Amino acid sequence: MHQPVRVHPGEVMCPLDELEDPGSKAFRVVFEDGHELDIFAVRKGTEVFAYVNVCPHQYLPLNWHTDIFLTLDKTQILCVMHAARFEIDTGDMVYGPITANCSLRPVPVDIEDGAVRLAAEGVPRF
Repeated sequence: MHQPVRVHPGEVMCPLDELEDPGSKAFRVVFEDGHELDIFAVRKGTEVFAYVNVCPHQYLPLNWHTDIFLTLDKTQILCVMHAARFEIDTGDMVYGPITANCSLRPVPVDIEDGAVRLAAEGVPRF
């Protein structure tokens, strides 16, 4: 398994056409102070949604392989630890053990000139 792509806040994460539609890709945000955060991006049509790579139930990574975060039919985000499923466009849980605040933590991204860019500010820190 390869390592996630490293990116700093404000940088281009990847060209939009590098993400399948639908498809997902892992990234590691590196902050100025050296702190790191694993995130992932999911393309759905002309939009890209990004989330912190942490299941809200057990605080473990959602994926079993670097860039695989979706169900087999690629309609939802899947936690491989206990099969919880989340909506791609909201991060809200639609199946699994329901607990308070049971949604994925969003990460702000934009699409500019055919590239997915991580926001310069507002990236969550754990």
